[in-house]
Amino acid sequence: MNWYSANDIDNSPFPGAADGAILRAGLNVVLIRPEIAPNAGNISRLCYASGTNLHIVGKPGFDIKTDKHFKRAAVDYWDRLDIKRYADFDEFTEKISAESLKEPPRVILTSTNGRSLYFEFGYRPGDYIVFGPESAGIEADLLERHAENTVRIPLQAGVRSLNLSTACGIIVFHAITSIYRASLI
Repeated sequence: MNWYSANDIDNSPFPGAADGAILRAGLNVVLIRPEIAPNAGNISRLCYASGTNLHIVGKPGFDIKTDKHFKRAAVDYWDRLDIKRYADFDEFTEKISAESLKEPPRVILTSTNGRSLYFEFGYRPGDYIVFGPESAGIEADLLERHAENTVRIPLQAGVRSLNLSTACGIIVFHAITSIYRASLI
């Protein structure tokens, strides 16, 4: 079956209604100064497909509205997302705290130096999962401020990191899965 065809997906023998229930985790992906348009495009497509909100902190290394590589990677989904933009991380944390109706939102930073393995961390609905710029990752002072909420993907020795969109897909879908499984208990 060609899963790139909307017609094939609509006619799939698998029940789509169950997928909707699984994807109600209310997660948020936060990209700090994304540098590579195709990565950000892939992540915007991932966010749309998974029902995840997308936030961009700082100035991207490309123009979201006109970059052809971003649009090509995002296909026709990027303009369906309500991408929230923030000048810097302080503005981001202030705004999400002000919008929170309950307890302060949880910010989870991803890094090759994270304290917890991504699959051992206890994700919750509404979490904000933060990814740094491709060339430098998340700044050390932010990692220190949020040290208890840092996660990493295990890598072979000598491997600097994974591609940003790959890492985002791994962690987001694991978080969705773990939130869904916790809801069944």
